[in-house]
Amino acid sequence: MRRVKFRFKHDVRLFYAAASLALLVLSCSDDGGEDPLPVEPPVSEVLEEVITVPFFIENDMGAMPTSPDEVIYEIRDKEPIRDMDGNHMTFGDFSTVTGRIEVTCENNGVFIDVTLSGLVPNGVYTLWHVTFNDGGADPSQDMLNIRGIGAVGKGDGSDNFFIASPTGQAHITALSPTPADLSMIGDIKDCPLTNEEEWHVVGSYHMDGKTWGEELGPDGTVVEQFGFVFKN
Repeated sequence: MRRVKFRFKHDVRLFYAAASLALLVLSCSDDGGEDPLPVEPPVSEVLEEVITVPFFIENDMGAMPTSPDEVIYEIRDKEPIRDMDGNHMTFGDFSTVTGRIEVTCENNGVFIDVTLSGLVPNGVYTLWHVTFNDGGADPSQDMLNIRGIGAVGKGDGSDNFFIASPTGQAHITALSPTPADLSMIGDIKDCPLTNEEEWHVVGSYHMDGKTWGEELGPDGTVVEQFGFVFKN
């Protein structure tokens, strides 16, 4: 067996040199403040369930539609809901949206990444934050118990709109500052995934092919069609 010689003086000098260097590094990195806290990973969630928003449409009888064959109207101005070719849409046409949303809470806001299909072909759309008072969405309350409504993204409507493809598909991403006042009414809390009791991302279809910035648009020209629902 090979013997390793321990050269006492030489090896002790190396030990002290290494120890001194380590102490120097520690002293340079220690500014007298507290040790930094560990960085937590961002909060994120993926949803693949899309709901059809039923509260802003009605049938010929002024009631919420139940059959896919019923033609539909928006409730604010009783205008027929038409596709981009002018055809009067049925409830079946309206309730075909599917998709996926990935939400990530970041230091400077909430980032959303949305992929959709089953939209009105070539349809013009906008995305909206909807927040709620305590208890969440409640059809028995005024305005469904809504606390806040505002454009997704910067809040001025410059980045919350998109146009569906001829086959009814779309992809949109946007970063919304949080906490913040929303563009129409109310506010949104920091990281709505964890701090809002209930929060919706809602897609509105603009029948006239126009968007209106930080506002939803004139009655009779727009209808809320689909949404993603987050609850705590």
